[in-house]
Amino acid sequence: MTLSRYPNRRQFGALILAAAGALPAGLRPALAAGKLKVALLTPSLTNDGSFNQAAADAVKKLAADGLITVEIREKMADPAASEPTIRQYASKGYDLIIGHGIELSEPILKVAADFPKVHFAASGGPDLAGKLTANVDGWTYDFGQQGYLDGFVAGKLKGLATIGMVGGPQLPFIQASHNGFRAGVKDAGSSAKLIETYTGSFDDAQKAAEATRGLIEEGAKLVWTSGDGIGNGVAAAAANAGQATLGVTGDAGGLAKKVNVASVVLDMYPTFKAYVDDIAAGAFGKKFFVSGLGNKGLVLTKVNDVNGLVPADLQKEVDVLVAQIASGAKTLPNFFQ
Repeated sequence: MTLSRYPNRRQFGALILAAAGALPAGLRPALAAGKLKVALLTPSLTNDGSFNQAAADAVKKLAADGLITVEIREKMADPAASEPTIRQYASKGYDLIIGHGIELSEPILKVAADFPKVHFAASGGPDLAGKLTANVDGWTYDFGQQGYLDGFVAGKLKGLATIGMVGGPQLPFIQASHNGFRAGVKDAGSSAKLIETYTGSFDDAQKAAEATRGLIEEGAKLVWTSGDGIGNGVAAAAANAGQATLGVTGDAGGLAKKVNVASVVLDMYPTFKAYVDDIAAGAFGKKFFVSGLGNKGLVLTKVNDVNGLVPADLQKEVDVLVAQIASGAKTLPNFFQ
């Protein structure tokens, strides 16, 4: 499987990268008597308006639907803290433990091996698919789709000679998003100069603000961020300079409406709901889920005209592109290469 091909909604819950085989009886709990006990661990705070908040919003919705009870633990990026926490939840009889973030994948996999009757979910890059076991599901999102769609929007904006790009850690999946962004700008017909920097952090807003100021000083009239908590810093610096952003998620302290043109945002509910449904059906384990436009795991916000940059027909153009990618009529390259 390549990252350019994604399941539709009907196929989403059935995506299996390796044969799961028959599940042990211990993994077929009788759930009719009560709700699933779920623990969600996030690497940072869940009010970031981005990656962490998307997970928290999803489990809260499942709880509101009456399907689960949930406990959320934030700031679990350090394996020295997360591994014993995961082990504690498993020992207490939690039904599902979700490690949301690449920082949590190895602790999840390690603890899962010691608790074969507990269900675990890890997230990471595409390499995670080969590490899954009978009681572990995996998840990632289509970084290339995210970057490409944002890049297409950027490339269609008016009067941009220079576009800035701000990323977090320079990891392969973040670079894939940046590769997608470059391709989207090009396919939109733009000849804008692209200048890029990485902050080395998913959530250091101060570093992101400093990076954004530097890009604006180099002539960027639009600064795109590939996401996570650093978007708040990008938005703050752009607002101070009177420039526009792309890719900022959440409210960004009230600045998003003022500076941000559009964003591709995560919706974790389809994936987390699939975990719950599969546990109920005795079908959990060794499945790798990929959030994309086709299964509504990635959603483009409405285009917002900032500084008069947005052409009148851009929303229609973008809606057509989203529909083409979602349906499979348009396929994208593997931006990990």
